[in-house]
Amino acid sequence: MRYRFILFMCGMMTMLFGGLMMFPAFADLLADDPKNARIFFECAFFILFTGATVVFITKQEIHEKLSPQEMFLTTSSLWLCAAFISAVPLYLSPGCASFTDAFFEAMSGLTTTGATTYTHLDTLPKGVLLWRAMTHWIGGVGIVVLAISIMPELRIGGMQLFATENSDKYEKDSPFLVTKIKAILLLYLGISVLCAFLLYAAGMSGFDAIAHMMACVSTGGFSTHDASIAFFNNKIIDWILIFFMLLSSLPFMFTLAFLTGKWDRVFQDTQVKSYLLMLLFFIVPLALIMWQTNLFDSFEEALRQMAFAVVSLVTTTGFVLDNYNLWGPFFVAFFFFLLGVGGCTGSTSGGIKMFRFNIIFKTLRRHLRMMIMPHAVIVPQYNNKPVTDEVINSVMVFLTAFILTTVLGTLGVAATGMDLITALSGTLSSISNVGPGVGSVIGPDQTFAAIPDMGKWILSLVMMLGRLEFMTVTVLLLPTLWKRT
Repeated sequence: MRYRFILFMCGMMTMLFGGLMMFPAFADLLADDPKNARIFFECAFFILFTGATVVFITKQEIHEKLSPQEMFLTTSSLWLCAAFISAVPLYLSPGCASFTDAFFEAMSGLTTTGATTYTHLDTLPKGVLLWRAMTHWIGGVGIVVLAISIMPELRIGGMQLFATENSDKYEKDSPFLVTKIKAILLLYLGISVLCAFLLYAAGMSGFDAIAHMMACVSTGGFSTHDASIAFFNNKIIDWILIFFMLLSSLPFMFTLAFLTGKWDRVFQDTQVKSYLLMLLFFIVPLALIMWQTNLFDSFEEALRQMAFAVVSLVTTTGFVLDNYNLWGPFFVAFFFFLLGVGGCTGSTSGGIKMFRFNIIFKTLRRHLRMMIMPHAVIVPQYNNKPVTDEVINSVMVFLTAFILTTVLGTLGVAATGMDLITALSGTLSSISNVGPGVGSVIGPDQTFAAIPDMGKWILSLVMMLGRLEFMTVTVLLLPTLWKRT
């Protein structure tokens, strides 16, 4: 295990975050808040100096490819280190009650969860609001890079299925992967710029447009106002956010193929077709029910409200347009079950993700058919390619880890004094990186401030486990891993 290289990577990332803290510092200066600007400037210089020192001490050249053990430890270490670094200026700035709250906020931002402990967003310094949004944007692009480069190679949660896309012509360490990552980063940046421009043109201020763009394209959900998107009371803004939340929950490779005219890949993607059909099936009938039961005055309003709520939860963004706790028990129960669905693999969304549901349904169908024809050889297909037993087993392991973590997380939060609905929905929301839960404590119109400190640390760990697909973190607990190092 090359620990020096892992420390070197952490030092590089520390320097990056130190440099990025200059942006909220300048935002505070522009907002005539020199006191909070000084906090970010001091944090930036201290963190830059610390990172540079670590890089200087541990600098070395790596000629050999990283081993799986080193990849596991590097990925987890970088994410944990980023959360602690991001929490420092939040803790020192106004509005944060404790370092626990600051760490929870930072982990929520980097994992694009969007759960918050802040209760007066409208009065917070501009630098704090911008830094929260930036942690979303950084975490969003970070998870996309992991999903297309590292997780398929580590064979986590069935992700090896997506490693076969380039295995016929390219090796994982070839320049093609670097080119693909660069294309994804440019696409992410392009979508971000377009989203910010449209939000500004629709009526948001420049600051709000940038902050909500970062939260939207990363499917994070941090807002700059306590009322979230309802603050703007603008139908055009609602539809713009619906579109970009949906776009960001699609695989970025799919969007790239669409833009480059590779129509064969666009129309053959199993998970994208299933995902869009599922959303259509959820939104339109439920909007009709809401309209017919007079929950809203017009079908357009019912459709917009339902589309926003469903897309926000399924994409794991967590923006709030209306308090769905007031829509009746059926809708509350429905939205509760949406907490774990998630978007598509290769996007910024969290959750179980659509491709795993595809694999589950195909495996179930094969099992039922083999009950009728025991001697038949039935191989499930995904995107016209056979799904191996290894992929199926990986998906089942992921689901087992998802359920087990949900149970343990719920018990842990409940042990701090929270009721069952709060503990269960908070854990599901954290593990799927959604943000809001259900109920009166952490519902769409509330925050996580009422959760005890121990509960916040538990949920912070759950966020990280869910974002890094469980195995990346839990494999570090195996003694076998360390014996091999």
